[in-house]
Amino acid sequence: MKFLGKFLETTFARIRFLKYLGVLRNHIGKFALAILAGILYGVSSGFGIPVILKFSADHVFSRSDLPLYLLIIVSVAPVVAMTLRATFSILNSYYLGFCGQKILQELRVKIFDKIQRLPLEYFHKTNPGSLITRAINDTSILQETIIAASQEIIRQPVAVCGAVGALVYFCYQQSNVLILLIFLLAAAAVIFPIKAIGKKIRERAMAMQVASEGITTKLTHNLSAVQEIRAFAMEEREIANYRLICDNVVKSVMKTLKYSIIMSPIIEVIASVGIGFAMFYAYREHIPPSVFISLSGALYLSYEPIKKIAEINNRLKSGSASLARIEELLNFPEKIYDPVNPVEVGRLVGNVTFEDVSFSYNNERNALENISVEIDHGKTYALVGSSGSGKTTMANLILRFYDVSGGKIKIDGIDIRSMRLKDLRQNISYVPQSPALINGTIAENIKWSAPNASQENVVEAAKKACAHEFVSQLDDGYDTMVGEGGARLSGGQKQRIAIARAFLRDAPILILDEATSALDANSEHGVHVGIENLTKNRTSILISHRFTMMAIVDTVFVLDGGVVVEIGTPAELAVAENSIYHGLLQRQRIDNPIN
Repeated sequence: MKFLGKFLETTFARIRFLKYLGVLRNHIGKFALAILAGILYGVSSGFGIPVILKFSADHVFSRSDLPLYLLIIVSVAPVVAMTLRATFSILNSYYLGFCGQKILQELRVKIFDKIQRLPLEYFHKTNPGSLITRAINDTSILQETIIAASQEIIRQPVAVCGAVGALVYFCYQQSNVLILLIFLLAAAAVIFPIKAIGKKIRERAMAMQVASEGITTKLTHNLSAVQEIRAFAMEEREIANYRLICDNVVKSVMKTLKYSIIMSPIIEVIASVGIGFAMFYAYREHIPPSVFISLSGALYLSYEPIKKIAEINNRLKSGSASLARIEELLNFPEKIYDPVNPVEVGRLVGNVTFEDVSFSYNNERNALENISVEIDHGKTYALVGSSGSGKTTMANLILRFYDVSGGKIKIDGIDIRSMRLKDLRQNISYVPQSPALINGTIAENIKWSAPNASQENVVEAAKKACAHEFVSQLDDGYDTMVGEGGARLSGGQKQRIAIARAFLRDAPILILDEATSALDANSEHGVHVGIENLTKNRTSILISHRFTMMAIVDTVFVLDGGVVVEIGTPAELAVAENSIYHGLLQRQRIDNPIN
């Protein structure tokens, strides 16, 4: 009993499912039925079968004048018992499996939900392969654990209790305590290998999952660098490295398997020792065969559940290791969140103010230092400076990808930390250097910013972005599949779809982060026209190393070392010979004379 209690305590403590049982509040009837069926199965297996064996041995094989009605009862009893046992088994397995899947579903949704809310710094520090492994591999291991454990987690422990209860009952009838001790001590001895081996399995399972993460990481990296690998003729090296990672996984799997497969044989050996001593003692003490048969049956029916409990324990160790990795992700602190009492905002005008704003990544040197600027609605601003000067950081702070370390950012006089994140970001259109495209149609990608938009709105947005012409020339038009990451489109085409997406959103604030830096001259011209259309009547912030868009810019903020060091119109700063802007402009004219 102590072992059983310890087992259950360890099981629930390690797999930490108790806090997820709230998911089952709408399925409490199924859960209760599963528990009841498991208990009845365990009782019918551990206690019912030994009692039937003893009753049959006492009345059938020891008498020649058995009444017909009693013979019928004895004959029918095993059929009824096994039918009930099978029914309870089916109900228990099905409904616990259902409940386990509901818990797993909740975990998967929690993981995906958490990924949407993790701070950007987490993605900068964590390899994508690790996230993929936790979201897919670890949940798959957890699924296998739930399916296997849900079938046995209730009924086998109860079966052990029933079998032990039968042992106690028979030994009490026989008035012989010593034989009870022999049986029970043999059963109790299996606790020690289960506990020791279970600890090893959890350690090996954790190592195995870390090794498996290496496979996902390597594959992800390889797929993201296909052209570079071929260009540098690194195929053989990549294959060799991948083989080495796979070898490490095999070693980890075999170490886990080694401890898993030795559990059952150890239990069987210990059981045989107990039965051997019991046979010796039964012969010496002249114990009736019916008593010995029923005791042996009860002992066997206690060892079988113990073996299955050991197998469950092994699976739960692997599942616990997976859940630990999942919860490490789920428990990562969120730094960007909605205020408790948010200010209600609808469509903002778009006047952005930086009030003495400072910011640092991971409490290191400030990336921005005491920035105070006014950005007015309807005007276009450019953030200019060398790499690392703080341009993208300023844009990220407006979007609240990060929160300021000091000072405030206000839109229309409202601190953006007082707004819901959704309300803030619905007022901003963002066009990055490398826009993310889903593996869907062109129309679906444009509608990403406004899922309920009509086809007419999509076409109108594409026309304003100068994308309609190339889309119309495609065989399937707006129903053309773009491929993973937009692989079937050129860089300029992807940028124009991103601009169309921004048009469709129709937000009062526009942020373009190096939106033309990777384009050739021909592609850049088409994108420029789309951007010029997009910036009209909006608060527009352009981040660029290139000065080809300066014709539409009203004011330039020049950053250096996280400080705004120059402010002026492009024309004013271009003729200021000692200005940083003038130096950057001259350098670009030398490097890119065509522009």
